[in-house]
Amino acid sequence: MSGRVPLARRNLLADRRRLGAGVVGVGLAVMLILLLDGMWAGLQGQATVYSQRSGADLYVLQPGVRDLTAGASTLPPRTLDTVRSDPDVAWAAPVRTAYVILQLHARKVAAYLVGSVPGEAGGPWSMAAGRAPAADDEVSIDTVLGDRHGIGIGDRLEVMGRSLRVVGLSHSSGFMLSYVFVTHAGLDQLTASPERTSFVLVGTDEPGAVAGRLTAQGLNVLGRDQVSANNLRFATGIFGSPLRLMVGIGLAAGTMIIALTAYTAIVERRREYGIVKAMGATRRRLVGLALAQTVTLAALGLVAGGVLFVAGRALINTTRPQFAVVFTAGAAGRAVTAALVMALVAAVIPARRLAALEPAAAFRSAS
Repeated sequence: MSGRVPLARRNLLADRRRLGAGVVGVGLAVMLILLLDGMWAGLQGQATVYSQRSGADLYVLQPGVRDLTAGASTLPPRTLDTVRSDPDVAWAAPVRTAYVILQLHARKVAAYLVGSVPGEAGGPWSMAAGRAPAADDEVSIDTVLGDRHGIGIGDRLEVMGRSLRVVGLSHSSGFMLSYVFVTHAGLDQLTASPERTSFVLVGTDEPGAVAGRLTAQGLNVLGRDQVSANNLRFATGIFGSPLRLMVGIGLAAGTMIIALTAYTAIVERRREYGIVKAMGATRRRLVGLALAQTVTLAALGLVAGGVLFVAGRALINTTRPQFAVVFTAGAAGRAVTAALVMALVAAVIPARRLAALEPAAAFRSAS
């Protein structure tokens, strides 16, 4: 390899502008893959954040409802009494939810409205400032919503035609929407439909036994991991296919850029390669020359992609903080694998060109 790499590298460096354009192009493709991978990881975390942070071991939902995202679960008040009557239930808390559209600065903002009983589970789980709502005319919002629209503690927020006072800011942003917390009774008033709840959170040291007994009484009981998995399936079912398609586009674009750059370098310097072949270079060595060029270009593009990813993620966090972009070791491994795949696939065309090159090309005019 020591005899092949210098020639391949020298030919790539012969036209630095073309090399720079190729590196940037591959870097953009790698950046796209990393950003989409990071958004996918962020989506998974945000889609399950409530079910994982509410503190409940079990969820009691309306029969037929399998997750917290549909917003269709409705339970009568007696359900709470039934749950609390179980001897192994440590605590049970009713939670009411609704999807709402907030009108903020002439813009419509989607929000997930959560109503819980003050002092019980189901409200904001991580306060950045202030406190959870304690009165029916109070509201707590997440920091992303507050920062984007200049809303702070003490301000008024109109929710479903009613003005509520902001008393807290929480770290509780969801995917593409914000969590807005009110009291359970406050949400009853907003919807003008009391005596209802959406689901019941259950804390217990015996989730299996409790779930079995409550199910026998006709209740729909799901474990925390079940609810999280169903929430994730709902979210990924909507966004999974477009994200995978865009990753595929990034791979294809990067492969084409590498192949085109390496092929052009070989065509323009075919006389030198012809001399190498005339001197007895084997097909294997010629393929190695092409592969060395594509791998070098992919490696440089990988580095450029990492730099562009850092800049792109910072831009997204600043302009669209509701889209969490999470970088993981797995994402880094997949980016390296993607660059290697692009290099290997891209090497096919220039390798075939070198293999078909006639030694006589070394003695023809470079034109």
